[in-house]
Amino acid sequence: MNTQADYQTDLLFDMEYMVLAAEAALFACGELLAFDKLAEAIGAPLEKIPIVLSCLQDRYQKSKTAIHVLIVEGFAQLATKKEYAEIVRTALQLRKNQPLSRAALEVLAITAYHQPVTKAFVDKVRGVESPSVVQSLCEKGLMEEKGRLDAPGRPVLYGTTPIFLRTFGLTSIVELPEIAELQELLTEKQEQTQSEDNSDLGKITDEAEVEA
Repeated sequence: MNTQADYQTDLLFDMEYMVLAAEAALFACGELLAFDKLAEAIGAPLEKIPIVLSCLQDRYQKSKTAIHVLIVEGFAQLATKKEYAEIVRTALQLRKNQPLSRAALEVLAITAYHQPVTKAFVDKVRGVESPSVVQSLCEKGLMEEKGRLDAPGRPVLYGTTPIFLRTFGLTSIVELPEIAELQELLTEKQEQTQSEDNSDLGKITDEAEVEA
C-alpha cells in the first residue's frame, strides 16, 4: 500500500520528468511552440504546462546560463538572453556564409530537378539521411517549404527559391541545364565562395600585419 510519502515522491518524479521532457521538446523544436502542442509532445495535461515552464524558468535563472525560457501568449521557446544577441547574430551570419558542402550540392541538385520533393525522397536518392542539410539550405534561402504531400503523415514538400535561381544565374527553373552541367555549375559556385572567403582572410591578415 502506497504511503503519503510515496505519493509525494511520485508527484515530484512526474514533475521532474515533465520539466526535462519540456526542455528536450523546446530545444529540439528551436522555435515558438504552443502550449497544447508541448503538452501533446510530452504527454502532460495542458493545465500542467504553465507550472512545468515556470519550473524550467527557475532552473535556468538559478544556473546563470545564456539561455532562458521565453513565454509569449500561450507559446514557449528556449532562447538566448538579450545581452548575447550580437554574438548570436554573428554566429548565424557566419554559418549562413559557409560554402556549400558536397552534401548540400547533392540535395540542391536532387531538389531542383524533381521538385517538389520530400526529405524521404532526397534521402532515398542520396542513400543517406539529409535533415540537417535540408534545414541549412532553407536557412540560406536556397530551398523552402512548398506545401505537404497528400500521403500518410503529410510530409513537407521542398523546392528551390528565387534566391537559388539568382545565385546560379537562372531566371526560371526551366533554364536548368543538363544534370552534368548543373553539377559543374554548383561546383564552380562552391569554389568561387571558397576563393572569396580565402581572399577576405588574406585581407584580414594583411591588415593585421600593417597594424602590427
